[in-house]
Amino acid sequence: MPRYAANVDFRFAHHTFASDELQGKFIRIPPGEAVPLLDLQSGQFRSVAKLLRAAGVRNILLLHGTFAGGDITGFVREVKRFSPVRASRINELSKAWFDELAGDVGNYTDGFASQFHELINSPGLPIINVERFGWSGENHHVGRADGAVALLRKIHSMEGNGRLLVLAHSHGGNLIAMLSQIVGASQSQKEAFFRATRLHYHSPLRSKVDLQDWSHAREILLDGDAPGREIDIVTFGAPLRYRWNDLVVPRLLHFAQHRATKRHDPVKAVIPKSVGDVLTAAGGDYIQHLGIGGTDFTPSVFAWRDMVVERRLHWLFEATVRRRDLFLKLKQGRRTSCDGLTLLVDYAETPGRENQKLFGHGVYTSPLWLRFHLETICKYFYLPANGLGSAGGEL
Repeated sequence: MPRYAANVDFRFAHHTFASDELQGKFIRIPPGEAVPLLDLQSGQFRSVAKLLRAAGVRNILLLHGTFAGGDITGFVREVKRFSPVRASRINELSKAWFDELAGDVGNYTDGFASQFHELINSPGLPIINVERFGWSGENHHVGRADGAVALLRKIHSMEGNGRLLVLAHSHGGNLIAMLSQIVGASQSQKEAFFRATRLHYHSPLRSKVDLQDWSHAREILLDGDAPGREIDIVTFGAPLRYRWNDLVVPRLLHFAQHRATKRHDPVKAVIPKSVGDVLTAAGGDYIQHLGIGGTDFTPSVFAWRDMVVERRLHWLFEATVRRRDLFLKLKQGRRTSCDGLTLLVDYAETPGRENQKLFGHGVYTSPLWLRFHLETICKYFYLPANGLGSAGGEL
């Protein structure tokens, strides 16, 4: 394979925060419309389950965000290069520990997925499968790219012909945004992506591929003609990073917790003025606001090869992003993605104050809001009068 070369034609789109950047569509949802359900019963989900089935949804996939995975340092992946079985076991233990610690605060647990499955399924009706997809949870381009190729393999291995609905929290949304760009890219862009990442998945010492998900991704994207499946995407609190390929994902919806602040633009986020503001989520989801380009970590010392690949992926996916511009971009208070429809939701208070957890970023994964989220998704995706696009894209 030829050496990696940086060519401007191979760059992917990202949110630049430039003054002339196209602003996306948004709708504000007040607390009176964002109503939690404190006592969940299956009968309360019959109407949304009926809409999901009528739309052909047969699988729902839950993607967690940054730091909610089982390998936030990249150590497990380095073990995986030599012992996949041992790495899998370490990852399972690490993820189980995190789930026990965090619960459903900014995290999709097994319990949530099981409860979700039971609430929308009834005997005698077609099953809608609900399952989690795990990735490392690392806060950098390499971690998200590694998760993206694993997700591509997962989607193509799923049985059934129905529509796939993906619910992605935080940078889980950016993981699949990255994937949508790679899938929809030209052949030369795809080849440039694999050249840029070759050092990550191909050992220079042993001269072999040591991360098999990447081999399968290459076959799907460069050599194969695997059938696509219809897919609809919903993100929750996803920071504005990568752009989306609207041909691959024509149905795209974003939830962002937002609270208007006095003497400021009612649809703009405001930098918190005190620790109290952060703890009470006075302005909404602060992590969605603050997690934009320029906040990534450097790959850990366990993954020296990834330090090189990280620089290459930064050039491909966020070429104009500079850390010194971070504060100026944050002052813009952007909440709305350039792509799809953003719902600025003022989540009502609950007894457990879910809307304040994790600095406003943990509300989305609470079961209390599951019916509200599903009803809203069905309203904008699967009701003819409000549908965002006539058909799902293909991955």
